[in-house]
Amino acid sequence: MIITTSDKEPSEYKLKTSFKYAEINELWEKQTITFITKAECRKALDQLTFKFGRKKFAPPNIRWNMQKPRIVKSMICLSGDPTTLSKGWRDLIHTISHWVYNYRKGYKNHFGHSYQQAELELEISKFVISSGWLEGGLKSKVIILTKEEKRQKKLDHLQNLINKWQRKQKTANTFIRKYTKKVKYHTKK
Repeated sequence: MIITTSDKEPSEYKLKTSFKYAEINELWEKQTITFITKAECRKALDQLTFKFGRKKFAPPNIRWNMQKPRIVKSMICLSGDPTTLSKGWRDLIHTISHWVYNYRKGYKNHFGHSYQQAELELEISKFVISSGWLEGGLKSKVIILTKEEKRQKKLDHLQNLINKWQRKQKTANTFIRKYTKKVKYHTKK
């Protein structure tokens, strides 16, 4: 169904969509948006894909799961203004909402900025805000080791390497014995 109106007057559907985007913008204006690193971006994309891009959301004609989303350069924001639409958390959420929306529609509906996509973006935004990711919930925990703990960790690692190579040596000895027997068998006349 194509809605035609005059060029100056937007359709009811476009108005509804723009109000939904305005609701998203109001939600983000109330938040303090922090910088986002590449590691946080990877964790966020993986978790959002798992939460919103599961197989149960896919149409029946798609047999594979949603592909692992790639990190786009604009999603990482280490300096500048992280509150803009084109970088950081807002760009990450907007982009992943488009990817998930396309996945849910079976990659057939290429009308990206629709009302359903805006609803999905609002849902993802609320999930990110309530999860505490803006306050650093995805940052990796920094563990400071003492000299003794570092030394012990190194010793454990070296012992694991020794054990690994001893297992490989046993396997090699077993195969050498096995092939030696085969050579003896095949050289008999």
